[in-house]
Amino acid sequence: MSASADCRITVIIPAWGEYVELAAQAAASVRTQNVPVRTIVVDNASEPPLPAFGGCEVARSETRLSRGAIRNLGLSLAATEYVLFLDADDLLLPGALAQLIDGLDRHPESPALVAGILEPSGTRHRTPRRLASVLARWPRCFAWANAVWSLMPTQGSAIMRTDVVRDAGGCADASRGEDWALGASLAFRGPIAFDHRPVLIYRWRPDSPGAGRTSRRDLLENARRIRDRLRGDPAIDAGSVVMAALGAAQALAVIAQPLVPATRRLLRASQRR
Repeated sequence: MSASADCRITVIIPAWGEYVELAAQAAASVRTQNVPVRTIVVDNASEPPLPAFGGCEVARSETRLSRGAIRNLGLSLAATEYVLFLDADDLLLPGALAQLIDGLDRHPESPALVAGILEPSGTRHRTPRRLASVLARWPRCFAWANAVWSLMPTQGSAIMRTDVVRDAGGCADASRGEDWALGASLAFRGPIAFDHRPVLIYRWRPDSPGAGRTSRRDLLENARRIRDRLRGDPAIDAGSVVMAALGAAQALAVIAQPLVPATRRLLRASQRR
């Protein structure tokens, strides 16, 4: 459904290069939603420029930007109460926006609500994990845990309050970990709400942005970016000792991360015995 005077949400779809066709499919999944919606497809310096999609606005950057910066360009054009970042290779499920809007309406104290994600096969995607919604019962605990290791997606399955996203600084100007930076800032601005009912099909491809295992060096760089972000965030009162402790916890999480899949395999094997 196209935007109207009672439109409350803007969906932002960054796209470039080979993602043009996928972006058209993503935009079509937005058009079939049963709520008024403003859809902005953000052309990240594609050549040739992206065509106009039915029912969508197209904004263009003349220079190639990072994944975070191109999302922020779309954010700068949003004038609705709520915003959702949709990757070009993902699809919203029917009724997704109505579910998300209703969910965040029922949590007026929350800056964001995160819902479930499906794989193309119909199985549930690993994120958001159930542990995240449990920790979210203690908002400050969740915020610090989320600063150690990303526990919430901020694209596709997350609806956010536009003014709070802007106050938080939007996405980081980076192409890895840019969503984590936004999630980290949002979590310190109120309790994050969760709805485990799925709203998104995650169409991962080998050439998807951010695909592949992130190196330890990149993980540590992402973690450093989180610390830099939180140090400059007026919503967070944390001294140098707290930031040093956060850095140590992040480093420990990066070191331990390869052990997690092995632990899961051992647990599954023990349950089959």
